Amino acid sequence: MGDVGGPDRGRAQRLDALKALLADRDVTTAAELAGELGVSVRTVQRDLATLRRSGMPIEGDRGRGGGVRLEQGWSLGRVHLNESEALGLLLSLSIAEKIGSPLLLGDLRSITRKVGNAFAPAQARRIKALRGRVLVGQAASAAVLSGYHPPGAAVTRALLDAFMYQRIASLRYQDRSGVTTNREIEAQFLYYNVPVWYALAWDCLRDGVRFFRIDRIQQITVLDTEFRLRPAHDFLIAGESEARSM
Repeated sequence: MGDVGGPDRGRAQRLDALKALLADRDVTTAAELAGELGVSVRTVQRDLATLRRSGMPIEGDRGRGGGVRLEQGWSLGRVHLNESEALGLLLSLSIAEKIGSPLLLGDLRSITRKVGNAFAPAQARRIKALRGRVLVGQAASAAVLSGYHPPGAAVTRALLDAFMYQRIASLRYQDRSGVTTNREIEAQFLYYNVPVWYALAWDCLRDGVRFFRIDRIQQITVLDTEFRLRPAHDFLIAGESEARSM
């Protein structure tokens, strides 16, 4: 007697295998997927179309040899998060854990671990790399807090994009003396002195490491120019010795 599931069962298993391959890689090709699954490129393309129709966020470059990847966002159960949301969620949990609450600390550690484990391997690796570039130091001083005001959402969103995608940002920035200048920076690290955020950055115009307090950024534009990560040591020594990465 034949397999009750027949061809449909085999296709369902192949679709599950295809999902796993896509989740485990930053980018691949239909030809590579076909080779691993033991089917034709045309079959893979039909399966990819099926997954897209089911709601799976798959991107593909045009052309026969174009790359195939999951959309730049991460799925957590039935909730699909874009990169900013996913990073923001884990950073918020990590910060809450580091700040500490005797009542909630145990739960926060468990939740942070479970959320991190819920992401696919390739996504988890990228999150881990980003979290390593976020430093938490001591609480902000009274002098800093006296002149602090929460930054606007437009500024924080743009800066987070520049940080995550490693793109140079053009700033209109006001320093502690009230002097306003135009700057171009590489947001190599984010730095947190509760509740004040800084970009610990390479100042392209002054050719050196600088802190930029985010609430003092008056205007920001993310440029198309990408930057490479510089040696971490030069930035780490600029901060507090007690500062720790996420």
